[in-house]
Amino acid sequence: MEAPITQATAHNNTIVVVFPDRVEIKSGWQSQNVESFSLKEVAVVATRGLVNATLKLETNKGRVLELTRMALPDARRVRNTIESQKRLAGLYE
Repeated sequence: MEAPITQATAHNNTIVVVFPDRVEIKSGWQSQNVESFSLKEVAVVATRGLVNATLKLETNKGRVLELTRMALPDARRVRNTIESQKRLAGLYE
């Protein structure tokens, strides 16, 4: 198993896990629902809010995920990690 670079929790048992090549969103009781996106698919990563921050992930296919009620340091850490991994992979131009 591959170790994640960072992970954070959001509202309704939602977990965001960042790996070197992909981002996984785990939701539901005992994380039975898993959605995985490669870094190439992630187009926009943004944070909004100060106390209960919202992390917004938008894919190239038009899918928008808004993960609400995150701690601001966790949301920033996930955003910065995704951006740095994309930069290392040469996906930003």
